Order: sequence, then structure tokens, then C-alpha cells
Amino acid sequence: MDNLYQEEQLRGIAEECQEFEHVISAMGYGFSMLNVAPERFLRRCPDCVHWLGGSCNIFLHEKAEWGGQ
Repeated sequence: MDNLYQEEQLRGIAEECQEFEHVISAMGYGFSMLNVAPERFLRRCPDCVHWLGGSCNIFLHEKAEWGGQ
């Protein structure tokens, strides 16, 4: 599903999203060097618990503002 959207779009929307919750955080593991290196951590919509295969209402609304791509 990620290939349907531009990486810039997935990151840009996630960076501004007030509801973003990374799946690692939601699983209760927390962030550590063992699972997410700080230099590699990127907020991306597909890594959010609300992503749901691209059916997130916030993503769909924001996607329309990006020109529907």
C-alpha cells in the first residue's frame, strides 16, 4: 500500500498529525536503540496505529489537500 503514495506525502502528513501514535509506542515497547535508532526514526503514516491500510480519516482528508495523490 505504501507504493500508492509519495514518501514525501506520507512523512509530511504524519509530521503534522496531532493523532499520530507510532505502532511501537502503542505496543508498549517504547522507543530504544534496540527497535528504532534516532537517526532512522521517521514519522510516516503507515507506521501509525490509525493508518489502517490507508483508510485513516485524517490521512484521507489531508491527502485531498495534497492534490488527491
